[in-house]
Amino acid sequence: MTDTLPVPANERGVIRVFALSMTGKEAQALKDGPAALNAALGTDMNPEHVEVFPVSDLEGIGLVGYLAEGNAVPMEQLTPDRAKLEKLGGWVLIVFSLAFEDRATALNPASSLTLIGTYGEIRTDWSATEKVEADSAKPYSAPPETVKKKPSDAAMSGRIAMIALIVLGLLTYLMIWIGG
Repeated sequence: MTDTLPVPANERGVIRVFALSMTGKEAQALKDGPAALNAALGTDMNPEHVEVFPVSDLEGIGLVGYLAEGNAVPMEQLTPDRAKLEKLGGWVLIVFSLAFEDRATALNPASSLTLIGTYGEIRTDWSATEKVEADSAKPYSAPPETVKKKPSDAAMSGRIAMIALIVLGLLTYLMIWIGG
């Protein structure tokens, strides 16, 4: 593939899946060496956010399941490429947005890399669609602090008895020390 793939600054939640047309040894070199990975994609990136593995490692779940369940890619996005993803064999390379460390860049993949698809992770929508009107949501609506309950008579008697025992113990120790 010789097309340049732009990556905007501060990109989040985007996953790019590439098929690797290379031997297992060459693919392993991409997995083990950041320099080889950067050369294959034509840009510097953080290799901690790139996965290189044989599709056979996903036995039982498959690449579609791995992307949908393991990486929160909606099935609606995977459906157009589902046949391609299911037929893939050999090694794949998955590049996550965090690999670019918020920098704008462009990928210039080597001819042995074929872009299968670019997918977005399901993102949490933090915008509120309705206003919360409950009294408990209003500022300073918590109940006033309760008045601290005074200790019971039994608790006070126990404290006085403890202090008296300590004083008697100290007096006994002092008498023994003076007499000894």
